[in-house]
Amino acid sequence: MDNFKEYIDNNRSSFENQNLPAGHKERFMKKLRAQKSETKVVFMPYWAKLAVASAVVIMLAIPVFVNNRISKLESGEYYAQMLSEQSDRIEKMAVNLEPGEKLNIESTLRQLEDETVPISEQLPASVTGKERREIIKGYYTNKLEGAERLEKYVASLTSK
Repeated sequence: MDNFKEYIDNNRSSFENQNLPAGHKERFMKKLRAQKSETKVVFMPYWAKLAVASAVVIMLAIPVFVNNRISKLESGEYYAQMLSEQSDRIEKMAVNLEPGEKLNIESTLRQLEDETVPISEQLPASVTGKERREIIKGYYTNKLEGAERLEKYVASLTSK
């Protein structure tokens, strides 16, 4: 290999100045045209383009929704939103209760909803994502069950 490179380096001028054999350009162009004619262009129907585009959009969108859902589960935002919606329903049900009962219901709701430091901030960084979701789920499941029992209690008071 070194000898060949050396030969080219020593005889560079003859490579650069030497004329090509007669008819070289015509043979080259003929090969080029033959190669171009072998290349086939495939046209996709409009519906196939739409199908491919739809698949690409779906493949790009799914991770966004999944990551959004996972981050809401890991932060407790999903469960806090469920608890807030349930509390709103209970407050609407308790509007016509006696002032003392209404005050007890509102106090219980505040105890269920209010968090000085959210549970997601109390967990150490060493906890894995899966463990974090399980701990937060268990924590909020207890709160949601308490709110469910409170809702049943308010429903029993309003039906009297």
